[in-house]
Amino acid sequence: MWAILCITVLIASLAEAKPPRTDVTVSGLSSGAAMAAQLHLAYSSVFSGSGIVAGPPYYCAQGNTLIAITECLYGPAALIPVEKLESKLQSYVSAGSADPTSHLKNDPVYIFSGTNDHTVATDVVQINEKLFSSVGARIKTNYEIPANHGFVTDDFGGPCALLNVANYINNWYVKKKMIIDQLNKLYACFFFLFK
Repeated sequence: MWAILCITVLIASLAEAKPPRTDVTVSGLSSGAAMAAQLHLAYSSVFSGSGIVAGPPYYCAQGNTLIAITECLYGPAALIPVEKLESKLQSYVSAGSADPTSHLKNDPVYIFSGTNDHTVATDVVQINEKLFSSVGARIKTNYEIPANHGFVTDDFGGPCALLNVANYINNWYVKKKMIIDQLNKLYACFFFLFK
């Protein structure tokens, strides 16, 4: 039943709007999230969405290792100049090293940071929201779950209060799991299959 509804919604949405460029999205956790953001921003003609879980923003370190291991992890976000990050992206676009930011308009972006995360500060993760908003992406955020640095599940991983370095997975039951929330943002029909 839900599959039929999902297919109907997909067909109706394709009739109303132009179809997405691709079905390729990119997601990651921590440094993988930083890489996901970079791939989506720089190769926006290839990637049609991104999931950023507890990761610093594009070009956060600005080529400086000390900034990478301090401000890009612990903040405060006020030390990370958003305008400089946006300007650097535009300079790459102008040089032909990155795709035009017009490809990012209406792309889905999911951004997550747990309230117990002391590895990458939430205010640093939130800079991703500012960057993607400035290029017109459709953003969904989740900064409310008391999770530590990792993915949230309901049946595997360590307790959310502690950093689980074995696999960076937090075992915390939520009615709507973070991964379902993320996939719903990136692929709208997924929600109907797993509601």
